[in-house]
Amino acid sequence: MLRELSRRSLLQALAGSTAALPLANLLGTTDAYAQGTTPPLRFVALFTSHGCLPELWNPQGSETNFTLDFPNSMLAPLQEHKDKLLVLDGLDYQVLYEQGLTGHEGGPVTFLTGSKVNTGSGDHLPESASLDQVLGNHIGGGTRFRSLQLNAWEQFGGQHVYNSISFTANGSRVPFERDPANVYQRLFGDAPSPSADPAQVASSRARRKSLLDFLMKDATRLRNRLAGAERQKLETHLEALRDIERRLGALAVDPAPLPKQQSGETACGGGAAPPSYGLGGLGDLNNMPALTRLHMDLIARAFACDLTRVITMTIPGPSMPWLRIHEDTHNDIAHLLDVQDEPRRSTIRGKMVLIQRWYAEQLAYLMTQLANIPEGSGTALDNTLIYWGNELGDASGHMNVRVPTVLAGGAGGRFRMGRFLRVRPAGSNPLGGWAGPGTRLSGAVAHNKLLVSIARAFGVNVNTFGHPDYTGELPGLT
Repeated sequence: MLRELSRRSLLQALAGSTAALPLANLLGTTDAYAQGTTPPLRFVALFTSHGCLPELWNPQGSETNFTLDFPNSMLAPLQEHKDKLLVLDGLDYQVLYEQGLTGHEGGPVTFLTGSKVNTGSGDHLPESASLDQVLGNHIGGGTRFRSLQLNAWEQFGGQHVYNSISFTANGSRVPFERDPANVYQRLFGDAPSPSADPAQVASSRARRKSLLDFLMKDATRLRNRLAGAERQKLETHLEALRDIERRLGALAVDPAPLPKQQSGETACGGGAAPPSYGLGGLGDLNNMPALTRLHMDLIARAFACDLTRVITMTIPGPSMPWLRIHEDTHNDIAHLLDVQDEPRRSTIRGKMVLIQRWYAEQLAYLMTQLANIPEGSGTALDNTLIYWGNELGDASGHMNVRVPTVLAGGAGGRFRMGRFLRVRPAGSNPLGGWAGPGTRLSGAVAHNKLLVSIARAFGVNVNTFGHPDYTGELPGLT
């Protein structure tokens, strides 16, 4: 209980304020934790693409005594968080290749569904709901949003398979949000709309303060009446929100117009101005790092306020100019990992290391943000399970075997973290003796078992998830 101000008094003081909902959730959960209630378990699914190099992805060492700090380690940015990791080696998207489909396109669909992928409509769609939707329906009813679906950068058009990892029970795609400003507005209300006409935005900003100015007004009035722990949490939360607003404002500035061309001149360098999506530069791939970090910050803020407990996010990367990788990461890197001529081989493999390290940096950043949110006797990271996956293990061979998989966070104590777990014996060949697509594969370990284990960790009593042929939990997680 708040020692200097009851929750009821606080809500009465905030009545009618833009601060009411997020602060009520934030301080309401504090009140509950102080009375001994277990903090809620939360789930984040991150999807990145195009496989990896297993020998540079997997940790070095034993199950509990391993390191990510070695030359060309793809997971090196996660070394500081290794006690909160469960790196899994040997999982397959068995449901894909045994049901007659291999390659890239099925991976994003089956990642959270465990479903056979149906291509009868000309699209790639599952036959059952994704894990986030099941979990959202099970644990999200008490929050403002049952789940949120985020996308760092849309590629190939909104309906392309690489943009979607969340599906309803009838196999329809759940719409995703790629504009952090829109997510911010949905979560916290009253912020100026970045999609509005620029003149209207300017007028609106002139008429009223920003959302966080209103929040700060209420918080300043109440800060001295809060006890130490609650006061610190409130100040940390508000400062994080203000930082997000500052960066949203920086990104929302419309790009400078290109200089007018004189007769006979060629187009200016740098390409065409990005589309005017409201958040300036949404369509500019160079902005993807900043947009990704904003999404990560908003995940942390949403969890801090208990506005949702289930979030999915895709982070594509058709190229990565901020890493000086201008090639197509699919055709020019992932598909060429098996070339043998030097120095071409080393160059391509080195770029794949940079790509996967960048993805690992984003996960490490999110983990750090969650670890900075005090919650109960620990942090929000302790009460979060992050599932990071891919669609391929053998990228050059287009096969969905030995798919790189990481569980991160504290998992609310449901899983034993701080381990490197080989779910199939080291050195075994998952395709040995396989007759080809559409036939059973002996010795494979279906990722459906992991989906069952995660669902059960959240209290969903199932023995299968997705395709009914693959049953039971994944051994060794608890």
